[in-house]
Amino acid sequence: MSCPYRVINFVLQLLTAILEVVATVFVVLLLWSPCVLGLEFSVSPTMCLFIRPVMALHSVVFVLFRLCCCTVGLDPIAVVFNFIAGVAVTCSSLFLLIDVIMYHCGNEYLYMFYIVGIFGLLAGIMHLVNAFICNRYMPASERLYLKPSKRQRKKALKVRLRENK
Repeated sequence: MSCPYRVINFVLQLLTAILEVVATVFVVLLLWSPCVLGLEFSVSPTMCLFIRPVMALHSVVFVLFRLCCCTVGLDPIAVVFNFIAGVAVTCSSLFLLIDVIMYHCGNEYLYMFYIVGIFGLLAGIMHLVNAFICNRYMPASERLYLKPSKRQRKKALKVRLRENK
């Protein structure tokens, strides 16, 4: 029953990792643009440079673990990571896009700023969608770690005992 959701989760995580890696490469390329070297833009690319590589590396590792272990993905760690990564990447991308739209001079590096912003925004939205999917279709035995109330622990223990038989 959870197999289609695991496939959807994996595909979303793979696409998110690809988008984040491409956006990270373009952020690094932007460091030598005249806009960044001339300090026309320093805060938004720097913020993206601090956030993107960490989230991209974590997404790539998460995808690699999904290839090796099929049980990873629909668990509380995935929910928390995807939610935090989605908010962080979306906020930094929106900040960069608004900054570029309002203050950019229009040189030949403008398309790179838009690629970083749009790919980051798409990756952030995909992280949030993936967090929703992970939370919605998480197996009952994993919910024990998400909501550790006494009633939930008893219920999850019963479910786990039924699954093991």
